[in-house]
Amino acid sequence: MNKKKALVIFGPTASGKSSKAIQVAKKYNSTIINADSIQVYQELRLITSRPSIEDEKNFDHKLYGFLQGNQNCTVSMWLELIKKEIKASFDNDKLPIIVGGTGMYLKSLIDGISMIPNIPISVKEETKKKVKKKGLKYIYEILLNENASLKINPNDTQRIQRAYNVFVSTGKMIEEWNLKNKKVIEDLEFDIFIQDFDRLEIYNNSESRFDKMIESGGIDEVKKMLEMNYDPNLSIMKAIGVREISKYLNKEISLLDASNLAKQKTRNYIKRQITWIKGNNITKNCNIKKYL
Repeated sequence: MNKKKALVIFGPTASGKSSKAIQVAKKYNSTIINADSIQVYQELRLITSRPSIEDEKNFDHKLYGFLQGNQNCTVSMWLELIKKEIKASFDNDKLPIIVGGTGMYLKSLIDGISMIPNIPISVKEETKKKVKKKGLKYIYEILLNENASLKINPNDTQRIQRAYNVFVSTGKMIEEWNLKNKKVIEDLEFDIFIQDFDRLEIYNNSESRFDKMIESGGIDEVKKMLEMNYDPNLSIMKAIGVREISKYLNKEISLLDASNLAKQKTRNYIKRQITWIKGNNITKNCNIKKYL
């Protein structure tokens, strides 16, 4: 049985993923499917840099702006939704183009759902205390002693603590558990393209993009969303730009300060994304030129 194939376009924010997807869609009968955890929300088209109304009209887009902000789009929810969209795409003889920068969405789709048992809160708390007392290097070296070929950046606090928690709780390294992952979609292969990027260039792109968001009505968009009185712990309220513009609207800071804060937060986010990509969580296996 021949396996079906989907194209994945992955990379940091402001690296040009969406425009690359449009280029492919111009040549192939396709469906562009969102893999960005913030672009799922109805209320924030501008602030989250969703595809333009014109692009959504001219090319088939799915899972963009479909969810109200009073809900969180978990990994499991997104996986269920994208399974249906990929199937529908194939049923209509279309190429699924999966586009986004939310690593955990894509990693779960490509590598499968982890079968790791839930880690007790007590284990997590004990690990945090250990790191605070002895340092991150201490638990990293314990993991390294168990697996000399450990593929985790020694400065990646989140992944190191996660791996250590799994080891303490189950007695097995996280790599062993990953081998037992349950495939989300059987008989599906992925052509994975990671958008090339220059860090300084995408920093500049992100800053220009934020300025355009403001000019295009980003402040009014946030103001309208805030009127819905959403719980501040919801994912939509954590979108970059929302908190900063909120402070401006409350006259706590100037618009220039709000803009600079949002831009700095975006740079920090890009930096984390690049670190995640370099951690070999998702590996490029195709040249996009074959689709262009």
